[in-house]
Amino acid sequence: MATRLTKKEQGFVKDYLDTGNGTKAVLMNYDTTSENSAGAISSQNLRRIKIQEYLADHAEQAESKIFHLSQKAKSEMVSYVASKDIMDRAGFKPVEKTESRTLNVDMKIDNKELAKLDKEYEEKVRKLLLDGKRIINNQMATEVSDKK
Repeated sequence: MATRLTKKEQGFVKDYLDTGNGTKAVLMNYDTTSENSAGAISSQNLRRIKIQEYLADHAEQAESKIFHLSQKAKSEMVSYVASKDIMDRAGFKPVEKTESRTLNVDMKIDNKELAKLDKEYEEKVRKLLLDGKRIINNQMATEVSDKK
């Protein structure tokens, strides 16, 4: 590889190969605690040619390390996570199920209906204002009588 990586980039690449998560790798090696910033830095790093070359050069080592963990780990959890990682990277990651619904409403209101709704709205607002004034007047009257 012609160009060298900075210390932060080296740490990023090492942790990225270990975890497979660019955001986590940035949080461990860069001066940021924001996940949004870390995600942006990770995206930028993964587009850099020198980092792509380094990842390509070391991908085989990472694969053999993950395979070794999947076969020889003392912890069943570590073995499971390593095996899952191998399956994910091989394209067998399960589909994340999401559900979305769209509701399109096409309302056509003619001018008469609109005028009626507008009038009802104005009446309700006027009533609320009058009720509010009554409440305020009652409070003021109570305060005046309390002072006497």
